[in-house]
Amino acid sequence: MKKIIICSIPMRENVAKTVYSSDDKSLPVSKKPYRYPINSFLSQTADEEDKLKIILLIKKDGNSFYEKNTVDYKQEIEDICEITGAKAEFVPIDTAFSQEKENHEQLMGRLIDEIEIGAHVLVDITYGSKDLPIVTFSALNFAEKFLKCEIDNIVYGQAAFKDDKVVDSVICDMIPLYCLSSVTNTIKCDDPREARQMLKLLLSLY
Repeated sequence: MKKIIICSIPMRENVAKTVYSSDDKSLPVSKKPYRYPINSFLSQTADEEDKLKIILLIKKDGNSFYEKNTVDYKQEIEDICEITGAKAEFVPIDTAFSQEKENHEQLMGRLIDEIEIGAHVLVDITYGSKDLPIVTFSALNFAEKFLKCEIDNIVYGQAAFKDDKVVDSVICDMIPLYCLSSVTNTIKCDDPREARQMLKLLLSLY
């Protein structure tokens, strides 16, 4: 199966491996430690029929920690492929660490160009700058609406810290949040009061 994996690469130093737990049966995870929750998930779900196109969202800043983090991500995937038989290709999309409008537009355009028609899409929004999930969600909405893609998983690694060390890591399903971000697009109404009622009705269905 052709799968598009979108993952944000962190800009900080020393991204430690951790054992992720899961309370969701649809999100199985490994008992081995991983730096990226999506990789913990893929280690349990990928198989020899999977062709993974991995889009790495990289913000370039002055520290360049993203370079080692990119290498570490690729190594985790290569280890997973060796075990599962899946095939992977990497597509880095690097943009400046800037909140300029043109920068967001460039990222959106390049991301849409790399998402293939009819693909299954999985996303990891754990790391990266705050603008990346917003741009990514917009790209997913486009891919779902116009490229006939299926959004399979959006994962986030929630971590609890003590003395700057991770003591608990849980993988979370963010699909409901993605659906919430697009629910207002389904409302067609000119009356504010009626629109609020329609929104509450729609939210009760999710």
